[in-house]
Amino acid sequence: MSTLISARNIYREYKVSAGNVSALNGISLDFEEKRFYAIIGRSGSGKSTLLHILGGLDKPTAGEILIEGQDICKLTDEKRSVFRRRYMGFVFQQYNLLDEHNVRDNILMPLSLDHKKPDVIFYNEVINTLGLEGKTKKYPCELSGGEQQRVAIARSVIAKPKLIIADEPTGNLDKKTGEETIALLLECAKKFGQTLIIATHDQELAKKADEIVRIEDGRVV
Repeated sequence: MSTLISARNIYREYKVSAGNVSALNGISLDFEEKRFYAIIGRSGSGKSTLLHILGGLDKPTAGEILIEGQDICKLTDEKRSVFRRRYMGFVFQQYNLLDEHNVRDNILMPLSLDHKKPDVIFYNEVINTLGLEGKTKKYPCELSGGEQQRVAIARSVIAKPKLIIADEPTGNLDKKTGEETIALLLECAKKFGQTLIIATHDQELAKKADEIVRIEDGRVV
């Protein structure tokens, strides 16, 4: 398998009143295509910071994030936003759905922002895979937490990105719903040929990964 994304000597510092705080300290990692990676570590270890930098949501203080040879850290904010939308899908702990839009519009938002028409056959396949039939006209406030996260998963795959990034995707769900949601996320990633990177506290979830990356004090251990 070929390498999809490479992190090269990543540092991230934050300025606070007492001085600088190092969140990441020289991390280098490669992620291959169509594999599932779990990033684990205690709160404050730097795993979410790493995830956000891998996804272009944050920029490192130093280092490179290479995706198929392109350093996304050198892109302008606007170009990086477009790159994220076309190349990556995101699933967050808080779902990040738009309350004023129904399920269908939330799912299709990445395509709408890119002024692209949906692939109707693929859209229906995603809806059916995630068990969202009959819910596409509902609004987020009418859905359970598990249903909202399924909508978020659908949104993350609808533009057919190569990479899915998920930050504590089961953090707001009960154990049973979380297990069901993860099973669907893994099914989607495998079915649609995507690399999946998840930051999680859940050791049982991490055991399902093809590779586990443990972060402590901003370093890979």
